[in-house]
Amino acid sequence: MKRILNLYKKLVVAVAVMCGTLMSSCTDYLTIIPPEINTEENFWQTKDDVNGILATAYLKLLGTDAIQKAIVWGELRADNLTFPANYDRNIKYIVEANILDENPYCNWSTYYSAIQTANLLIERAPQVVERDPDFTEGDLQIVMGEMYALRALAHFYLVRTFRDIPMARVAVIGDNDMPEYPQVHPLQALDEIMEDLEKAEKLVMKSGNFSSPAENYGRITEDAVLAIKADVNLWRAAFTTYYEGQSELANAANIQKYYDDCVQDCQRILDNKARLLEDKGGDKGDKTKYPYNLLQNQGELEDRVDSKMSSVYNEIFGSKNSRESIFELQCQGDNITNGYVRGVISMYGYEGNIGAVIVPSTFAAKNYETDDLRAYSFTNVRSLTGNSNTSSGSDEKNDIIVAKYTAMGSPAKDYRKSDDFDANWILYRQTDVMLMMAEAMVARPSANVEDFNKAFDIVKAINTRSRMDTTAIKKPLNLANYQSRETALELILKERLLELSFEGKRWYDLVRKALREKTTNNIKFVADKLESQSSVVKSKMSTIDALFFPIYYDELRFNDKLVQNPAYEHEDESTEMN
Repeated sequence: MKRILNLYKKLVVAVAVMCGTLMSSCTDYLTIIPPEINTEENFWQTKDDVNGILATAYLKLLGTDAIQKAIVWGELRADNLTFPANYDRNIKYIVEANILDENPYCNWSTYYSAIQTANLLIERAPQVVERDPDFTEGDLQIVMGEMYALRALAHFYLVRTFRDIPMARVAVIGDNDMPEYPQVHPLQALDEIMEDLEKAEKLVMKSGNFSSPAENYGRITEDAVLAIKADVNLWRAAFTTYYEGQSELANAANIQKYYDDCVQDCQRILDNKARLLEDKGGDKGDKTKYPYNLLQNQGELEDRVDSKMSSVYNEIFGSKNSRESIFELQCQGDNITNGYVRGVISMYGYEGNIGAVIVPSTFAAKNYETDDLRAYSFTNVRSLTGNSNTSSGSDEKNDIIVAKYTAMGSPAKDYRKSDDFDANWILYRQTDVMLMMAEAMVARPSANVEDFNKAFDIVKAINTRSRMDTTAIKKPLNLANYQSRETALELILKERLLELSFEGKRWYDLVRKALREKTTNNIKFVADKLESQSSVVKSKMSTIDALFFPIYYDELRFNDKLVQNPAYEHEDESTEMN
């Protein structure tokens, strides 16, 4: 990983050989830290040793496998991605809800590898304080906080994808010491994840206190922890709603608290953002012109209307580390061996090569208004009639490709090259947090007209700033149409689709919706992208179980305590759809 941004390069000082060993994997069901790392007498002596493992933990989330799975797990089964004519069979099976436990995208080891790396730091780093005076107690607290949060984030990915997972919170020395972790109920897993986040919140660096934007947004700070906490609480509320009456862990009295806590943490982030902007002398005046301190599209109106240029896209995804960022994994790639680069380009494509996934032909026209700049920045469509910018590299003239991350700027026509790929992978940003806040406000039992109105204002602020001419919006949102919980939630979910597509969010949003409604009926529309084949997929989506992935067959072989998801117990072979 030659050119991961200096933030991570600087952390890796004297442990290059060790990190290479650490990033290899074992054949057991959870990736284990090789025993020689844990017992090496000359290791865990200096601050450099700690920083090397710290960098490795972050790099685990930037590897090819981790990025591919973030896309497949968080997007592929939704309505905004499908497979191209020259498809990857494993991708095709997932889109068609024909998922076997031998599908490699069911293998969770890359995230458990990140968890084990975090566990190692949490257990070993404290002893370095006694051995190296340059590694202070303050340094230790920050590292520990980041690793508690990273461990929580990796477990959180797994809960949302597999539901019933083992919680690995102890560093494992070798194969012989590998415990057979049992799966736990998702509400128990989320409780343990929250425990880690509450520890992390007290230890990590305050947002904005690192010396560079790359560190402030590329390492886990207070705002990043608060964003993960808010997300977790949305899922705690959804799972509690679904399991009420089925599990003693599901206490309906907690639902209001989970949503209230989500709102509170989101508001703290927005307050921190406003404070940092004011401290730096940024625009802190006209809130009607810049609601929530959101970036606004700049430049000539003619450029936005004729060229479909969005300066907001250019700042968030082009220049990177914008003021709206909360946590984005840093990359400065001029080397194709960079795992993150391989992960993104293999899925979304690059300079003349189509990726493993494409955008359904009707997606943009069905969801975006013609004056919404996001359609022309996030995909390669040049108009909402279905025409794409074929110079972007699709093998099929009519294929629409994902441009978010891969496009150098807006509108999407010039793309990052495979040997000079420098887009960061964004995990949380301000508009995501604002929409989580809106969702929690209207979903909570105590929601009232004031909540509906504030949620609408949040959505309107995000939607309006994305239009070509904010003073002459085509089909503007109307508050009167969103005065019930059901209509408000639909508005928020739709805006999350428009704003956050292809960032690993959409399928998780739909699963959370299904849990809250205790049915899959209202998300089966995702199968419409398959046209004549959609009825088969809808039938396979008839249960909540089927929304989660099966446990990989190797995991079941190595750990007798694991139980397969009931939706996949009788899946014996893949069958092609004709």
